[in-house]
Amino acid sequence: MNFRFIYIAMTLMSGISLVSPAQNPVQERPKVGLVLSGGGAKGLAHIGVLQVLEKAGIQPDYISGTSMGSIVGGLYAIGYTAEELSQLNRNADWNTLLSDNIPMKNIAMDEKEEFNQYMIELPLKDRRIGLPAGLLEGQNLSMFLSELTWRTIGFEDFNSFPYPFVCNGTEIINGEIIEFRSGDLARAMRASMAIPSVFSPVQIDSSKVVVDGGIIRNFPVEEVRKMGADIVIGVYTGFKENITSDDLSSLDRILTRSSALYGINDTRAQEKLVDIMIMPDLVNFSSTDFSKNIEIEEAGVKAAEELYSKLKALADSLDGYGNKEKPSMLYDKDSIFIESIQVNNLKFLEADLVKGILDVSENDYITKEELFAAFDRLFGALYFEKLTYRLTHEGMGYRLILDVREKPVSSIKASVHYDNLYGAGLIVNFTNKNFLLSNTKFTVVADLSKYPQARLYYCKYIGMHKNFLAASDNYYESNEIPVYLEANRIGYFSQQHFTSDLLIKYSINLNQQLGFGVLFEYSAVYPDKAMQEFFPDEFNYKRYGFHGFGLSGYYKLNTLDNMFIPSQGSAATLFLKGIYSPDLDLKYLSDTIQSRPSINSFGKLQFDYDNYVSLRNKFIFNTGLSFGLSDDELLTSDYFFVGGYKNNLRRNHISFAGYDLGEFVASNFIKAKFGMNYRPFNNFQFELLFNALLGSNRFEDLIQSALLFDKESLTLGYGGGLTYNTPLGPLNMFVSGNNKDGKIRWHFNMGFNF
Repeated sequence: MNFRFIYIAMTLMSGISLVSPAQNPVQERPKVGLVLSGGGAKGLAHIGVLQVLEKAGIQPDYISGTSMGSIVGGLYAIGYTAEELSQLNRNADWNTLLSDNIPMKNIAMDEKEEFNQYMIELPLKDRRIGLPAGLLEGQNLSMFLSELTWRTIGFEDFNSFPYPFVCNGTEIINGEIIEFRSGDLARAMRASMAIPSVFSPVQIDSSKVVVDGGIIRNFPVEEVRKMGADIVIGVYTGFKENITSDDLSSLDRILTRSSALYGINDTRAQEKLVDIMIMPDLVNFSSTDFSKNIEIEEAGVKAAEELYSKLKALADSLDGYGNKEKPSMLYDKDSIFIESIQVNNLKFLEADLVKGILDVSENDYITKEELFAAFDRLFGALYFEKLTYRLTHEGMGYRLILDVREKPVSSIKASVHYDNLYGAGLIVNFTNKNFLLSNTKFTVVADLSKYPQARLYYCKYIGMHKNFLAASDNYYESNEIPVYLEANRIGYFSQQHFTSDLLIKYSINLNQQLGFGVLFEYSAVYPDKAMQEFFPDEFNYKRYGFHGFGLSGYYKLNTLDNMFIPSQGSAATLFLKGIYSPDLDLKYLSDTIQSRPSINSFGKLQFDYDNYVSLRNKFIFNTGLSFGLSDDELLTSDYFFVGGYKNNLRRNHISFAGYDLGEFVASNFIKAKFGMNYRPFNNFQFELLFNALLGSNRFEDLIQSALLFDKESLTLGYGGGLTYNTPLGPLNMFVSGNNKDGKIRWHFNMGFNF
């Protein structure tokens, strides 16, 4: 019997759907198919429709979807309720999911300092400069979908889901519709929404390259009919059919419309196969309006509510066939057994490096949380443009298969910057991986400016789990340190500084690292003529510094969500060094001066801590504590230079609102701060900052001042400004003052710093 014909006829005559089964007791229960179209952000309306379908009591027997419809439909098919999907929609960080931005907390500690610090990054291929990829790889979305579909492990046939499911993609080599009915559900959904010119296509095998299914079939009704659906409920959130020239007022709209024409025409044919058509009013939304996710979902609720009587009548008629037993849902497994690990598509890296950083044991159980933490760890090493995984049955468990796409082994990066202390500069970076030895990284970076800086860094991963690094870190800077008398600048020191460290680093996790090394250090200052004339007895030299060997150690923590305008997380650094029997580098103005001060071994300890807490994503509170301790009272070149804003700080520089750089100089200090930032919208914030400072050249005096709370020694500083995180780097403007004088200082910075 033609159930679709009966349903339509009875609906037209009485508003009540199918014939009562009591009149035909042998009649089988009709099968209901649910079709969810593509539409980008507009496809979130499907979630609202599902809420109303559940309210009406309709359970689909089959589900098909394309693009966003494949994601909503696929998740519903494996057991997510409409309410759970609504919570996912409301809590999802769509800006991150639909980008290739990696959260800072997922970047390896050794990579954080240079991550997102450049305007331009160009790959080097075959010794030629290439162009960066223009398409999004969709790494964040792929991993998000993989987490959500964890419960499907062991279920490769989509017909075995609680609600049998199919989704569509477009194979762009032959121009054919690809129906995903089995395999990895997350990969199928990601392929189905691989929007051309936005997301990179998905390589299914050596002969199939798949993009968004909406190009050919944005509304897969035929597919759900083939599955056995007698009655079809269709939800369409795709392109408007009737448009005017005003709707094609820009090039991107013309291109988008052109690529969708085939799918639009196909939709007209598919609509004829639908029994109940739900078309949410989305005229005020675009396919990229993910920021309006809640409004779009509610538009789906409204559209379905308008057809509620029809939906309820259908549900009641189906109930006449007896209560349909709700299918058994799929649930997340506590853990799975990994038999072996396989890494595909490696060209430059060695498999042992990948497996070592992944740190997943073969022949052992692993939880979902542990596995995805391992993926974060591996991707955070920044070796890959794309990383996906599959699980296939092997023995009593699974083979973990990693499909990777490596970044080029070499790259050139560049950026420009300007601030009102150091002026303009050009930063150039060259990085090469596997230089000379496997599992290595070589970086040389230089700041080409009036006061240049340079760093040469080489490291090699070692150890079974590749969480140890053997490194050589070499750093040079030329600097100018202003000298002040009663808040007035009277001269300056020129400074030359060089360090060379041989280090062993241990990465505790992505956000914590320990290091120990052998250190060589050279540092010297050169007073200008004004200072030599003002203080002839104190600055009667041309050069004053030291060089020597010693030991160094550090601990670093960084869980910040952004290096420039953080809203959450903490950053801490504890640094310790000891220089043993250094040689004095002293050249007097006059050769007749014979006395030379003695210099002993000395040690130095510095600690910095910053914490950020966000309230309602608008207000951010910042607290911090810093201190530096040293038993060196003679080496001016190794003092702490306090003052200035937080950007473009150099060795031994301590930011302090209320002072310009170098207004306060001491070998021991303590600083505490409290700040409040207001962020009216992304990448822009206003800032208020208060800080307090105690300092002395003698450790005993510093401790005494702190214990006695010596108000005469205490400096209170305050300031305010704004930060705008532009594509060229952060723009900072800041003004400050202190309780010691009435002078206002200002700070300006534009661009990424060294």
